[in-house]
Amino acid sequence: MPELILYNANVLTQNIQHPNAQAFAVDEGKIIAVGNNEEILALQQPNTKLINTAGKTVLPGFIDAHIHIWKVGNLKTFLLDVRGVSSITELQDKLSDFVKRNSGKGWIQARGFNEANMKEGRIPTKDDLDKVVNDRPIWVIRTCAHIGVANSKAIELSNIDEQSRMPVGGEMRLDNDGKLNGIFTESALGLIANNIPAYSFNDYALMIKAAEDELLSYGITSATDPAVMPDLLECYHQLEKDNKLCVRVNAFPIRVPDGSEEILALPELYSSDKLVVNTVKFFADGGLSGMTAAMTKPYKNSSSTGVLRLTEDFFYPLAKEACDKGFRIGTHAIGDKAIDVVLNVYKRLYNEGCAGLRIEHLALPSSTHLQMMKEMNVHCVSQSIFLKELGKNFALYLEEERLGRTYPYRTILDAGVNLALSSDAPVVKDFNPITGIKSALLRKDIAGNELGTAEKLSLQEALYAYTMGGAKANDSENLVGSIEVDKKADFIILNKQLPAQWSEEETAFVEHTFIDGEAVYSK
Repeated sequence: MPELILYNANVLTQNIQHPNAQAFAVDEGKIIAVGNNEEILALQQPNTKLINTAGKTVLPGFIDAHIHIWKVGNLKTFLLDVRGVSSITELQDKLSDFVKRNSGKGWIQARGFNEANMKEGRIPTKDDLDKVVNDRPIWVIRTCAHIGVANSKAIELSNIDEQSRMPVGGEMRLDNDGKLNGIFTESALGLIANNIPAYSFNDYALMIKAAEDELLSYGITSATDPAVMPDLLECYHQLEKDNKLCVRVNAFPIRVPDGSEEILALPELYSSDKLVVNTVKFFADGGLSGMTAAMTKPYKNSSSTGVLRLTEDFFYPLAKEACDKGFRIGTHAIGDKAIDVVLNVYKRLYNEGCAGLRIEHLALPSSTHLQMMKEMNVHCVSQSIFLKELGKNFALYLEEERLGRTYPYRTILDAGVNLALSSDAPVVKDFNPITGIKSALLRKDIAGNELGTAEKLSLQEALYAYTMGGAKANDSENLVGSIEVDKKADFIILNKQLPAQWSEEETAFVEHTFIDGEAVYSK
């Protein structure tokens, strides 16, 4: 007997065999029938709840296959959010106000600056931060989280100087006098961050709840947190045990933490209705928007080729150990040099029987890379929203040839590689999947400049990448990602019927979000 029937809808099922429907029925949290109004309404029983959408579009719940859930919540709770600052002076003013509101001697932390959007056109230094306060440690992370800036007090408390030993895959930048300028990149971030007092269970729980509220408002019913340290993983387990997780979470434990040569032990494989732990995360390079992604040739107007954080000899045994214990592997690789390293290791793993391989981001793959990915069924988990929010950086650091094939989604799909779209928030401020979908269609930066017009997706392709594409990458396509019989009743109702083609002026938003057939958000 159906508990719920939704009808008179424009249901875009994302089931390739049956892409459209008018109605579906739900019982005990699962979809039990999908079809036209007449056949589904015929299943109605006296206690069945009816939802008439009046022709609005209904979709499976969005899947954000790469979003740092707790970090999204951290910017809503403990950290100062400086995304959008347009100058170092504005950054200093925000920090100064934050210091006044948070008295004491503890650490001041902020995240979100992007030098491409600041009038000085440069990364702030310790001298800039020292002007805010010099008797409290300040740590400000760039929007990409691959570069951080410490003031003099933070460097002092971390016992670092110019002769400090540098972890592999990181750098401490120096000024013209050979002194530390306060800028740390990649694995060197841990030299500072590891000295900041750890968050408690209650802190993490507060962050996750704050993030969940926003996720649900955007229709995100499943989310992958792709870099989880042991204390955060323990929190996820406890929240799941206490039935306090609403969104379905796929947590990726990390093996090599920043600023440390310690290799973290593998946790236990775990799978429940709301929490899955079956994939290990590695970092092969940095970020494209900050010129730390590892390239085979230098960035435009620079001698830098970025930062390679993994070698094949180091990466392979750690990944092999995880595969042998049943884990899947997800590796951050943006630049072509990093993609080379990752796919060479993946080829060895694949030939030894390892399945469930994915690359996170994949900004500049070659045709050879994509052919290898297709042959090994390596998933691409990427972020179309980068084109909008970080496109200005890409144009500054890449010449026309590379810029035109950055995040080449049309080419990726044409190569037969599964594409999962996601946000990587809080690297970006707007992680609404509808914004990400629109970015995949239009490929324009914040100023309206087009980036690689030949790589545009259709609306249906982008919708699929934010639903079934993510489910496939997460190995959950038998449970979520489409509206079809025997799958979880995770779905969303938009405020209107989507047009076949999405223009630049087109807008839409999520009115209702359902998980297991229960309403968890209503606008």
